[in-house]
Amino acid sequence: MSLGFLFAMSLPALVAALFFLAVIERFVRSKKKGTPMATAGIGELGATFEAGKREELEFRKEERQLRDEEGDGAPPRSRVDLDGGTAVLDVPAQRQAR
Repeated sequence: MSLGFLFAMSLPALVAALFFLAVIERFVRSKKKGTPMATAGIGELGATFEAGKREELEFRKEERQLRDEEGDGAPPRSRVDLDGGTAVLDVPAQRQAR
């Protein structure tokens, strides 16, 4: 085995490749949405060595997949109709102190 092959299969080579990928993406990628490949790769590399990072990545992945529905929260006190240009505010009555 050659020395170049051993370096290519090592962790420093992976870190160097991710760094160069980040530099290339910085100049090529212009205002695209989504997670850059280098960022995802660095996150996965960090998750390999840090146990809590894996849980954080899985939590973020689940959050991206969930939808926020209007009816999921507390009962609405106000409604805004952007198309009609109206807003309805329901202010709860104050309780009287005894």
